[in-house]
Amino acid sequence: MFEELMKELEEIVKQLESGTLSLEQAIEKYQRGMELSALCKEKLLNAKELVVQKMKSEND
Repeated sequence: MFEELMKELEEIVKQLESGTLSLEQAIEKYQRGMELSALCKEKLLNAKELVVQKMKSEND
């Protein structure tokens, strides 16, 4: 799932950098990119918490 989100985000970045989108399209892509970025950040934080919990349980 994380990899799929990142792949979509990378595609959006390419499209935005191409300069071929209309203003409306660019705004839509930017908004979707921000949503994807937030989802990726949340997944990374959740993964970090799992690793920390696992490490704590192994040390107890």
